[in-house]
Amino acid sequence: MDPAGLARLIKRARKEWPELGTVTDAELESFVRARIPDERLGEDTPVEDLLLVCACAKGLRSAEDAMHELFGEEIERAHKRIRPPLTAVQARLVVWNRYLAIPEGGAARISLYRGDTDLGSWMRNAINRTMLEAASSGRAPQNDALEDTILKREAASPILALDPELQRVKQNFMPGLRLTLMHTLKALEPRERALLRDAIGGGLDAAALALMYGLTSEEIRIALVATREKLEYRVKNALSERMRISDRDHASLVRFVATQVDAALVKALG
Repeated sequence: MDPAGLARLIKRARKEWPELGTVTDAELESFVRARIPDERLGEDTPVEDLLLVCACAKGLRSAEDAMHELFGEEIERAHKRIRPPLTAVQARLVVWNRYLAIPEGGAARISLYRGDTDLGSWMRNAINRTMLEAASSGRAPQNDALEDTILKREAASPILALDPELQRVKQNFMPGLRLTLMHTLKALEPRERALLRDAIGGGLDAAALALMYGLTSEEIRIALVATREKLEYRVKNALSERMRISDRDHASLVRFVATQVDAALVKALG
């Protein structure tokens, strides 16, 4: 689609959502093109939905209010049908915290919407998935602490099983290692920490992270590699400062953390 055609779609979206004027045409065009290739842009492109999602990603209150109005009843229906161990109020909070909240340094999960279907269908799937997770786990979906997600990463278990030295330090030093990693993660920049959380805790690949953060997949990979190297370097120093251990144990713990982090980032780094 030529620029004039996309400009026409943006004008159409403006009529649908006049209260979202804080989103500029340039921002919306960039948001649309990051999700839909030129050859797929057409009159049926849901630019109205993309405008609403773009505004939510910016944290605009008017957009969040619109989402509450559009999908509040959908959450109630899913809550009644699936019956998770949540009150109706808790169900709404869980959904909105998962998809509209913008963590420090991070991005709203609603940004994962690609415009390849209508927003109503996408949100219904998201709401149902959230309620089903709550029903199957017996509690509200929640993210484990990032340090726990890294240290307990099952993807690294084949390596651990074949390496008795890593098994030894895991069994003997886990409490101190967890505290060291927790403090090291907190010392990272908010955006670095958020990127690791979405890549590791959220299980997102580089393409999904690129949508959320407004970067290219290659930029995401570069940022993740740099953050991984920074984290491992700081863990190495922090272990020396926080734990009284031998040189052998220090080297093994550094290798254990590196193994776990690398396994946790396999999906994001491809």
